[in-house]
This record gives sequence, C-alpha cells and structure tokens, in this order.
Amino acid sequence: MKNIAFVIIFLGVLNIQAQNILSHRYYLNNFSVINPSCVNLYSATVAGIFSHHQWLGLKNYPYTQGIVVSGVQNETGWGISILNNRWGTMGNLGMNLNYAYRAKLNNDWNLSTGTSANVNQFTLNQVNYQPTDINDPALSFNKEKAILPNFNAGITLHNSIAHVGISILNILQNKYKLTINEDDLNKMVRFYALHGAYLFNVSKEFDIQPSFLVMKNNYQKIFFDASAIAIYNEKYSFGLSFTSVKEMSATAGIKYQQFHFTYSFGFNMFLSSYVKSSFHEISVSYRFKEEGKKLL
Repeated sequence: MKNIAFVIIFLGVLNIQAQNILSHRYYLNNFSVINPSCVNLYSATVAGIFSHHQWLGLKNYPYTQGIVVSGVQNETGWGISILNNRWGTMGNLGMNLNYAYRAKLNNDWNLSTGTSANVNQFTLNQVNYQPTDINDPALSFNKEKAILPNFNAGITLHNSIAHVGISILNILQNKYKLTINEDDLNKMVRFYALHGAYLFNVSKEFDIQPSFLVMKNNYQKIFFDASAIAIYNEKYSFGLSFTSVKEMSATAGIKYQQFHFTYSFGFNMFLSSYVKSSFHEISVSYRFKEEGKKLL
C-alpha cells in the first residue's frame, strides 16, 4: 500500500510540474523533436514511428507514442511530428510543424535556424479515478480538455558528422485551465535545451557517436542525458544512456536497406525501490534517400 501511495503522489508531481519533460529515446534518431532547426541535420527525408511505455503493469502507466517526419530541400528544411503523451489521468496530444533555414558558413559548417508552430490538446480524465481523498479540491471526476497553440524555436551549428544546438520549447506558456490546485502550475511549461553529438570514426568498421542533452525549466533541477552509440559497418548499433534522474538504458539497432529498427530498455534506479520501474521503447524509421554518412 505504501508503494502504491508513493506512485500516486509521484504521478501527481509529474502531472503538474513535468508534463512536457522528455520521456522517450527517439530524439536520438531525429533531434528535430527537441529543436526545430535540426530538420537540416539529415540529407535524407526521414519518416519514423515510435512507442515508449514506462512502468508497465502499473495502472495508468505513462507512455509516449509518436510519428516524426523531416526533410530538406536546398537551404530549407521542414518537418512534422505528432506526439501522444499520457501520464496518470492526464494526456497531451500535440502536433508540431517545423521549418528551418540553413546558412552555409564555410565548406564544412552550416548554421540553421528554425521554428515550429504547435497545437496541443490536453485532457484530464478523472471519470473512473479512485483517489485516497475524495474531498481533494483538485478532483473534478469529469473529463476535461483544452486546445492550445504554442511555438518552439532553435538554432544549430552543424556539419555532416557533428552538431551543437540550443532551443526553447513552449515559448508562450499558455494556461490550460484544467482542475489542478496550483494555478501557477496549471500551464504549459517553457523548457530550455542544449544538445550536441559527434560521430567519431574509430576504424574502417566502427564508429562511436556520443551525445548530450541538457534541459531546464523554472520548476525543476537541470535534466542531463548522456548517451554513446557504437556503430558497426553502418548497419548495427548498440548504445548506453544515463540521465540525471538516475535512469539507465540500453539501445540496440539494425539497418536493413533504408529501414532502421531500434529497441530500448531502461530502468530508474531510484524508483526501482518502490515499483517495477523499467521502460520499453521500439521505433522504426525509413530514409527515402541516402547522401553520405550522417548522424543517426
């Protein structure tokens, strides 16, 4: 009972303070989900789908599902992403339209600036919720929803094997006015992100791609994600990741023709003392054309 109560409290914190924190590994396949200017990182038109499931076996466990497409044409890049998030009794279905412009600095380096127009539908479904305190004023026992616009913006310095970028997510911080106690937290949270990656050529067969991601909002400590992916013959890959919230994960991938399949498994070392805290994520990407070696 104590463990269940802890999880309910933890989900409540997620509902209010972390409704837009990164909850998947797919961004390593397409960085445009955290920075709209990153649609210019890839010389190919890339389409992908993924499904991330957290804490399987727990009622109303969190999950994220997404469809991400990006492409380039001359100096411009474009993209669209549809992400469906659920955590506890709350959900967020969002669609982002990305546009980026690339300026060539020299023979190697480019500078891309990008923006995205977003539409988010937040839902709070408490129809069948069974709380420990039925007199909690944050409970409505109804299904509520709010549709809100927003914007993201970013800039990225990049070449064919490396990049570093910064972005601002949820610039407007619109309030969705759902039944939650803290009015100041009843809104979309603005995030600031710094990220980068570099593809090292170790030998004729092996490459290693380390990457990092730093995110911050006004309500949480700095979130840090460090990853390293080993690539064999540009076909097989295996990676390890560690985050500042004590989550570790491993990722395995294989490329077949123009398809890229990946599977990730991870667990939270802190939450493992209370619940079964592992996650599973599977994704499939398709590149419509290839033009030289690029970041994953």
